[in-house]
Amino acid sequence: MTARTILTMVDGVRVAVQDSMDQITTYVLQEQGDWFEDEIRFLRRLLEPGQHIVDIGANCGVYALSMAKVVGPSGRVWAFEPSSATADLLAEGIAANGFEHVVLERCAVSAAPGSAQLSMHFQPELNALSHGGADDGSTETVAVTSLDDCLTSRGWRDIAFLKIDAEGEEAPILEGGRRFFAEQSPLVQYELQRDGEVQMALVEAFAAMGYESYRLVPGLGVLVPFGRNSTPDAFHLNLFACKPDRAARLAAAGFLVEADAVENSQEWLKDVAGRPGALEAYSWRHALTRLPYGALFAADWERTMAAKRDENIDDGLAFHAYSRDPEVLLADRFVALTVSMFMFQKACDSDASGMRLASLARTARELGIRSVAIESLIRLSKTILEDQSIDPSEPFLAPNERFDRIPPGNELGNWILGGVLEELEICNAWSSYYRANLDRLRLIRDLGFASEAMLRRLELVTLRHERQGLPPAP
Repeated sequence: MTARTILTMVDGVRVAVQDSMDQITTYVLQEQGDWFEDEIRFLRRLLEPGQHIVDIGANCGVYALSMAKVVGPSGRVWAFEPSSATADLLAEGIAANGFEHVVLERCAVSAAPGSAQLSMHFQPELNALSHGGADDGSTETVAVTSLDDCLTSRGWRDIAFLKIDAEGEEAPILEGGRRFFAEQSPLVQYELQRDGEVQMALVEAFAAMGYESYRLVPGLGVLVPFGRNSTPDAFHLNLFACKPDRAARLAAAGFLVEADAVENSQEWLKDVAGRPGALEAYSWRHALTRLPYGALFAADWERTMAAKRDENIDDGLAFHAYSRDPEVLLADRFVALTVSMFMFQKACDSDASGMRLASLARTARELGIRSVAIESLIRLSKTILEDQSIDPSEPFLAPNERFDRIPPGNELGNWILGGVLEELEICNAWSSYYRANLDRLRLIRDLGFASEAMLRRLELVTLRHERQGLPPAP
């Protein structure tokens, strides 16, 4: 039997996993204390006590158990996991948390009840139903159910949220859930990308059932429309879908921006653009100089902007500050953040000197356009390291939000480079399990501004590095 261990996530939930750093879930939870997807943190805010939740493809329970903690004993979570070994881990996690309101369903979900072969992978996250495949020792016979069958047999009512992580089985799940999706009105989270391919057909399939799709804007913690003609970022793993009634409720609660609200915000934007000084209260002089690094640079920034004012920088910073005001309408905040990134893109297209790329990276990451953030951070870090110089004379956003609160002291160069490299380390891959850069992590440590998360990541990467027989890290 494979050794097991219990790991505790940031919300206090305990998860049973295989005791091996070669396992994705085990490694990520040790590295980050949480799963790497922004969606899990969004759901902890969104869900409420007493709600009914369905998790298809629960694996060892990072989502299911976190959601169970939020909905509490008055709620209910049905967690579907067909793999016997993985379901055993989930059962252990359920017991470790004392979650009697979690129902472990040891079966797969597809178009119709029956049985099927589950193709087994070294990484349980990749297990998938194998239609018509021979049992060559790499498969397991599992029970299969459908959403419509469960609607009757489990007596489901008022399902508030449904997560589908089924490794290619999404279309059959929708086919076997036509009555479920017609009678219920949950918010649904589903995979947009699988094996590097975008599943736009799923966006169409949900729309055909009356469920419009949305994506999460991580910097605002809000869902925004994702149309059938939208172009996803390479890091958009998941989308959400819901009917208009659920969308209206989520919008009223501050978790979703509806399409008409975004359109109305375009009028607000025209009004702002037509009134000089309309965002003066959000200018960098008010927003950034209150921060430790902004107070340090304030005098230099005034001289620079007086000598060669760039409206793209001024406006980009003002729109970003506006997007962070919790008193502002969410739709306006989303539009403001989008405009902010556009302004910094324009500024960098004409002149990418100084710290403009840091501002572009910050707004792109908050907007959920992670590929733009990565490209900007790579360019900026390369320039700093090759030229051995930094020009912070123009107002800028710290590339990593944590650095907003950290005084540079007498280590200005280390502070800037540390922020750029830490944000690049976070953005460049979901985890160092997938893409490790030991040299960069060592440099982040040596610069003196590393977070505990970066130091923990360095320890794990060093350990894996040495286990692979490579020279030990200094």
